[in-house]
Amino acid sequence: MIKNLIFDFGNVVIKFIPDYMISKVTDDANIHAALKQAVYGPGRFEETDRGFITAERHKRMVCAELPTHMHAYAEKLIDTWYLNLPVWDGMEQLLTDAKKAGYKLFLLSNINIQFSENRHKVEILKMFDGIQLSADVKHVKPEPEIYASLLSRYNLKAEECLFVDDRLINVQGGENMGINGYLFDGNTEKLRKFINTSDDMAYTL
Repeated sequence: MIKNLIFDFGNVVIKFIPDYMISKVTDDANIHAALKQAVYGPGRFEETDRGFITAERHKRMVCAELPTHMHAYAEKLIDTWYLNLPVWDGMEQLLTDAKKAGYKLFLLSNINIQFSENRHKVEILKMFDGIQLSADVKHVKPEPEIYASLLSRYNLKAEECLFVDDRLINVQGGENMGINGYLFDGNTEKLRKFINTSDDMAYTL
């Protein structure tokens, strides 16, 4: 029976919305557009997720692509983005109900060193019994090592876990390790119904 729920972070537990995060540091449309490209452009954030790039190096990389007058905005964004992460609709209640029902909750996320170092500032993370971040283990989903590390660290049996992620490739990565998978489509109530109706789940919410 499945007794442990493992969640991805971005766009599952929280909404990862670059426009929202940037709006917290500037209301200038030109600066906003430049920051979005430099900080959140294709492949940019992924470069930091393996944990080899510090926040300071990340700032230098980003600022090298921006005019001098935008550097302060870029640095502030990189220093504060993790404080501006709205919780996904209905997810806090689902996590609360899951804990009350008896499930153990775990987080498995591709995310950078800066987030790892400041995780204590992110209130929703206090709900989890264990957290495994890519930057800490120098592996990213869907690489098998990151799933194996989570299972080993918290002494979990793969067949007793359900992994919820919004990317099919990551769900499949977990399934390759024997972890049951659920592809999250943004509908929290649909996930709740799955938990409550599946014969493999140990508890109902």
